[in-house]
Amino acid sequence: MAGVPFDRAALDRAYRYCLALTGHEAAAYDLLQDGLERYLRNVENADNPRAMLYRIIHNRFIDTRRTSRDDLHDDFNALDDQCLSLGFHGLDDMVIAQQELAIIWQGLTPAERELLHLWAVEGYTAQEVAAQLGEPRGTILSRIHRLRRRLEAEREHRTRDPGAVA
Repeated sequence: MAGVPFDRAALDRAYRYCLALTGHEAAAYDLLQDGLERYLRNVENADNPRAMLYRIIHNRFIDTRRTSRDDLHDDFNALDDQCLSLGFHGLDDMVIAQQELAIIWQGLTPAERELLHLWAVEGYTAQEVAAQLGEPRGTILSRIHRLRRRLEAEREHRTRDPGAVA
């Protein structure tokens, strides 16, 4: 078997992806280990090793959520039900303090954390995120748009009422 095509930096990025999904360090390490084990069992089928590993990790996360009766797709469907009337500003234009970022991150669903991590942290295009998650590009663009609008609305709410918790 050929060597694993992941250097330390790639494994660190994969861990951060797992952490974005799970929200907990120990669970992220477990998810990464499980993903790597499954990747190594199927390495001969890998045209794009990174995409294959991320797909395995994503699918394992969903599987573990389903077994705990907490369906990840409910998180995705909840996004479709949200309707905001405020205008939106670019997420990249927002300057967020570390404490505010922690509050925002805790308020995100796993699906939102995954999307935000891949798009904003890792810098993947909407097309790359769509290919990785196996969803249409338009769906990914819609989710990014709704997430940006919601985060902006929450920021505006906190600005108007600093004592409020989002």
